[in-house]
Amino acid sequence: MKKIELKPIIVTILLIAFQSICFLLSKLIQGSPNLIGNKIDTLIPFNIWFIIPYCIWYILIFVVPYLIYKKNKDSFVKYIYSYIFVTIIANIIFIVFPTTVLRPDVEATNILTFMAKAVFTIDTPICNCFPSLHCAVSMLFITFVFENKNFSNISKVLITFISILIMIATLFVKQHVFVDLISGDLLALLCYYGISYNYKKNNKIKKLLKL
Repeated sequence: MKKIELKPIIVTILLIAFQSICFLLSKLIQGSPNLIGNKIDTLIPFNIWFIIPYCIWYILIFVVPYLIYKKNKDSFVKYIYSYIFVTIIANIIFIVFPTTVLRPDVEATNILTFMAKAVFTIDTPICNCFPSLHCAVSMLFITFVFENKNFSNISKVLITFISILIMIATLFVKQHVFVDLISGDLLALLCYYGISYNYKKNNKIKKLLKL
């Protein structure tokens, strides 16, 4: 059995901590949120089953970066850069243009409604929706898995399928609206291609982490 490496796990925890701190700080200094949404969102019903893929995201943010690290160290370093830039840009937008969405009241009567109730309670008041970080990070999963030739086709299809399902889930559990999804994906692609274009293999982060 292969030994689990702690370095990518620790780095991932630090990235998530950085995102969480930025998220909380932006909530403290932003103004009143703007209610957003359009006709597309009114056609999308609340579906409790989508809370499952929505919560799977919290597992993937540890699993996928670890797999990227194991497959290609350069891709992992680019993932770090991309994640940081996505977080910074998103939180600047949260401060400049804070948003909120309408979501239903959920009574915890079974495991699925309990999960939804927990998510809604933790994420109260509901704000910092545009762009969706759930969607942005999911798009990073897709881009980095597909750029890496060491991933099998089955792994690429599976991770892509789950990531897309997570994006759709953000709409069906009413945590986000359609424009949040699109803006999150565009932000991820912008950061990914920007980092890839300017990336140099002998970079400071790689040396710092001794990869």
